[in-house]
Amino acid sequence: MNGNSRLSLELRPPGPVSVTCPQCFLFGQCGGIQNGRPLFNCFDQFCCGGNKKCDNVCPYKPEEFRRRMWEIGGLRFDNIPPLQQAQVGLPSYVPMLHHGSRRSDALRAACVALDPYMIFGVRSGKYVAVPSDGLELRRHFKVADSSQVILRGTAEDRFLERYWSYRKTDDVAGQVARLNVSLFIGPNYSHFLDVPRTDLLYNRKRQLLCLAELSKAGVSVAPNLSAVMPADWDFWSGFLRANPQLVHVAINFQTGYRNRTEGIKAINRVLRIQDEIGRGLSLVLIGGGQYVRDVAGRFASFTLIDSQPFQQSVYRKTFRPNGSHRAWEDSWTLDGQPIDDIMQRNIDAYSSWVAGPAPAEKPRRMQSASA
Repeated sequence: MNGNSRLSLELRPPGPVSVTCPQCFLFGQCGGIQNGRPLFNCFDQFCCGGNKKCDNVCPYKPEEFRRRMWEIGGLRFDNIPPLQQAQVGLPSYVPMLHHGSRRSDALRAACVALDPYMIFGVRSGKYVAVPSDGLELRRHFKVADSSQVILRGTAEDRFLERYWSYRKTDDVAGQVARLNVSLFIGPNYSHFLDVPRTDLLYNRKRQLLCLAELSKAGVSVAPNLSAVMPADWDFWSGFLRANPQLVHVAINFQTGYRNRTEGIKAINRVLRIQDEIGRGLSLVLIGGGQYVRDVAGRFASFTLIDSQPFQQSVYRKTFRPNGSHRAWEDSWTLDGQPIDDIMQRNIDAYSSWVAGPAPAEKPRRMQSASA
């Protein structure tokens, strides 16, 4: 989210749909904005009028806008084929691993998460996966040969854009299919509050196109429910209703939803979607460790993906939970000593903490927070 905190609060819902939004040619796809400026639509508020330095996707730059629309097949979403998602049981905690260094043995874990953009690299002008198959992938990151692998598609924009630019020419989906992964979580192409809504719709379509290409190649996928306006949540409700095969859905809590007030709103919206579509969802929380007690017992299941045990182990710290709080203490090793034992203990203890008892009753703020 761009801008300072005061501006961010002003641009967030709740509020009525802007009175000029229904007149827009994209209102059917967009649903309008509902911020603290009810008299103005997104083009009134955020469009620069065609400044060549602006990189937003906007019809006020006609030539560039036509190129972007051709690239994604327009801002329709009814032409996205059904996404494939295999029935897979995920543990309540999945450790995020960034590399296999400083360890000598394979980590014992039922399931691990990896960054797909660290698996791929550009070599001789081609975007290729360094590991050629699933076994090589697991041994490269030093995990058990039997471990399930989730590819966490959320990342910084530069990695997402590189994936987007090479994905078709180098059959990236086909390469992923050869890695024997259990789930690929959709890329989090940016959803900003202070840009024309055409930019958000373009990025939503890009995520779904990436997932559709992976599905076609036989990869099981999960959408990342990116949203900034109530209409965005309404879109996901309709999309999940139309795709009953999708059970696992993800939310990235590492950016705007790191704020607890906004994170609780997002959780409430997914709970509402469960009611609207009439089936339970398995929520994957990316970097949302602070919310595990808020989601426990309220979804069909939940899974936390974060790299806390991995990162703390690299600094040779040991997990010492204090009730619902996470705490890390210094430990000591010899110079150059592998961190296998520390990391294994940390991941096992952290997994037990995540799977701890659910709260006796729903916190009141969960009941009252509005979206």
